[in-house]
Order: sequence, then structure tokens, then C-alpha cells
Amino acid sequence: MCEKGHQGSQKMKSPSTIYLVTRTHGMRTHLLTDENFKTMAKSKSLSEIVDQLLRSDYATEIGKLPSEQVDSSKLEMIFLKTLVERFFNLPKNAKGKGREFLESYVARIEIENLKRILRAKHTDAKIDGHKLIPLYREHTLINFPALLKAKDIEEATALLRETPYGSLTRRIDDYKRLGVTIILESYLDSIYFDKVWEKVEKLENKESIKKLVGEEIDLSNLQLILTLKMKEIASRQIEEMAIPISYRLRKTNIRRLAQGRLEDSPEALVGTPYVNTAIEILRKTDPTIELETILSKKLYRNALFALRNSSLEFGYVVAYLMMCEREARNLVTITTALDLGVTEENLLQRLFI
Repeated sequence: MCEKGHQGSQKMKSPSTIYLVTRTHGMRTHLLTDENFKTMAKSKSLSEIVDQLLRSDYATEIGKLPSEQVDSSKLEMIFLKTLVERFFNLPKNAKGKGREFLESYVARIEIENLKRILRAKHTDAKIDGHKLIPLYREHTLINFPALLKAKDIEEATALLRETPYGSLTRRIDDYKRLGVTIILESYLDSIYFDKVWEKVEKLENKESIKKLVGEEIDLSNLQLILTLKMKEIASRQIEEMAIPISYRLRKTNIRRLAQGRLEDSPEALVGTPYVNTAIEILRKTDPTIELETILSKKLYRNALFALRNSSLEFGYVVAYLMMCEREARNLVTITTALDLGVTEENLLQRLFI
């Protein structure tokens, strides 16, 4: 593996890529560590967490808040605002096809906001702009205020007709019949990954990026397939709804997963890197609750591996963005856990560390 990484670094000729990766190395030093997360998880009050964050990149924004106004929701907006800045500032340091790829990649935040709206409309939960990741107009062409006002999922998807997500309306009948939003969410993932994968294929020295993006596609497919199996959806429908891009999870694996029993999932995944992940999921008392956490942990472990082994390649940049995402999710989980009275032991299990 190390030898491959070395060979990959030798191919990297573009000065703009060298500049981008070097800048990213500097930005990585600003990320919080697992030890930081573990220390914050022990905190008994929000003020203890804030004291630790005042030694981080979040200090300036937190410092603007009067101490009596600091609460978990305001902190969450600061965490997410920082995530957006990190995501959208990075492509500005890239050029050519590298920049095109990164501009497509950071659209995952737009996708996440669309998913949040769909989930809220599904449950009739109240949702406003404060429940979304704060995107500025230059970051998106989607009319989120209009989507927030939509009365239901059907109206929301209709409002997307003139956007890159217009074909989402094709899944409305499936959603109505089966009653689960993951059918719509996975289709958004398909649209997103199709565009990102197209940009990956145009890159030089793309292997480190292809591995990260490809494995994320596989993990997204695993989440979709296993979720639908747990809801006893017909195998033919599961196969039809899978993301149509294969990396290490081949179409034969998808077919075996869809047609087999849930407990036979590890056997269906033989020949892929996901056998142990399936075993871990099946060991849980309630796999439906922990499925997404287990798969996300696998995703972020892949990113951490890339940070350590692709330090001179473009894949390092993608791994950094994944770790920025992990940091924001961990911080939101930690501060929210205090409000909910979650025990330290349970909190540590939920964190991506």
C-alpha cells in the first residue's frame, strides 16, 4: 500500500495540485482531535465545552455571543457555518479539473439540506431556515425558502423540477407506496454521486480520490439496501433503487444482498471490504438505529487512512473535507447530548472516533 502511495505521488506534476495539497496540510492542523472530542464528551455543562472551543477555530464566532445567550442551537449554527466556510473556501485554491471536481463535491451540503426538508415534510415536523446548514446564495441555486414553505413532499419535489434534482419526482410513487424517505434520499445521492464520479474520472492521479468517493458510494448503497431489507421491501424494488455506480460493491453483491436474508449479508459481501461492517451491524440489538452510525464510522476511518497514506495526493484534500464534516457532526452530537441527558458512555458510542 505504501509503495502504491509513493508511486501515486511521483505522478503528481501539477504545481496547482501541489499548492492545494500543501495548503490543505496547513488547514488540517486546525482540526480538533479525537482526544478533544473525548474530553468534551466528559463535560457536565455547556460552559465546559465552550471553554475548550475557545482554543479552536470556533473561538471568534463564539466570542461574539453574550455568555448568557450561549446554547446548543447557537453553537450548532457556528459549527455548521464553519463547515460551510471550510468547504467552499477550499475550491478557491484549486484550478482546472481539480476545481471542477471540488465544486461538485461540496454540493453534498446542498443535498443534506434537501434531505432535512424531505424528512421534516414526511413527519409533518416544523422546519425553518435555522434547521438547515447555512448556505449563502453564491453556494446554491436552490430556492430553499420556497421548499421550506411547501405543504408536503409532493409539493417540495415539484419545486425542484427546474433544478439538477428535477427527476426526483420519478420516485414519488415509490415513496407514497412504501412510506420511507430513504427512497428519495438515495435518489438524491444517485444524482450527486453521478456528477461527482464524472468529475473524478476526468482527474489525473485519481486513484486516491476514486477510492474515497467509490467507498462512500458503496456505503451509501449498503445503508439503502439494508434499511429497505429491515423494512421487508421486495428484493426487485431494492435492486431497482440502488445507486447505479459500482466500486468494490459489485452488482452481483447488490443482487445477493437484495435477494438473501438479512442475516446472510456478510456472505453476500464476500470479496468486498465490507464483510466485517455487516457482521458489526448484525451484532447490534437494534441494527436499524445504529446502521447509519456504523457506516459513517467506516467512512471516516477511510478518510483518516487517506490522510495518513495519501499525503501528497489530491485524495488528501477530499479526506480533509470528510474530516471537517466529521468534526461538525461530532460537535453537534456532543452539545445536543447535554440537552438530552445522554450518558458519557452512550455519547462516546455515537461519536465518530
